[in-house]
Amino acid sequence: MLRNTVEKYLKLFKDSPNYRETDRIADEMKKEFDTSPPSVSEVIQELEKYSSNPADYPAASFVIMAAWRNLSKDYTPILCHILNDESNNGLHESVIELLDVLRDERAIPALSKALTYRWSYDEWLNVPRKSLLALAEIGTPEAKMIIESAAQSPEELISEDANLILDNW
Repeated sequence: MLRNTVEKYLKLFKDSPNYRETDRIADEMKKEFDTSPPSVSEVIQELEKYSSNPADYPAASFVIMAAWRNLSKDYTPILCHILNDESNNGLHESVIELLDVLRDERAIPALSKALTYRWSYDEWLNVPRKSLLALAEIGTPEAKMIIESAAQSPEELISEDANLILDNW
C-alpha cells in the first residue's frame, strides 16, 4: 500500500505545474498518511529499496514523511545504514531528524560517523550539527563522550554547538 501511495504522489508531483500546486499535493499526501499510516514493515521495506539503489528511488523523501506518521525504533538499523553511506547524502538530514526523535542508542555509531561528513554545499555543517543534537537526545554516557570530543573540534560551528549542549547537559 505504501508503495502505491508513494508512486501516486510522485506522479502528481512530477505533473504539478507550480509550487502552489506541489504544496497542496504535499498537504494531501500528509493527510492520507495521517488517515492511514503505513505499517512499520512497509516503511522499512521502502527504505531498504532506496538504500540498495538511491539513484533509482526518487521518492525516498515521501517514505521518510510516511515514517514520521508511524514512528518506530525498528527503523533504526536501516536509517543507520543509509546514514553510514556518505553517497546517500540527500536524505542524511531527514534521517538524523528521525533518529533524533527515536532516541535509540543503536544509532550512536552512525551519528558519530556523520559528525565527520563535509560537503562543499553544506557550509553550515548541518549534518554534523544535527548529529550532535541527536546524540544529546540519546543522552547516554557514550553519546556524551562523543559530544565532549566534538567540543574540541577546530571547526567553530561544531565546537560551539557541542559546548552549548554540554553546558545544558
